[in-house]
Amino acid sequence: MTLLRLTIAAATMAALTATTSAALSGYWETSKTLHAILGRNDVADALKQQPIESIIATENGYRIKSRDCSVEVRVDRKQASKPGPGGFRIRVGHGRCH
Repeated sequence: MTLLRLTIAAATMAALTATTSAALSGYWETSKTLHAILGRNDVADALKQQPIESIIATENGYRIKSRDCSVEVRVDRKQASKPGPGGFRIRVGHGRCH
């Protein structure tokens, strides 16, 4: 009987952990993507190395703006095979400055 209780408890914990991971994956996926984008030299160069003033989510990725420049960054997402962050590919557009 004790083995049955332990098995049920373990199964319940595994289910709760999987549900929690799935619920958190949107935040962590966005965080991982933004860190990857902001760490790229071509994004910094497109913004003329100016401080970032805004990051706006778009249908296909993000629009990042500095004081005088902006750049479109396309994020092609790959479906995750398990709960948690999925993979992605980043394509940086040409910076536009005025």
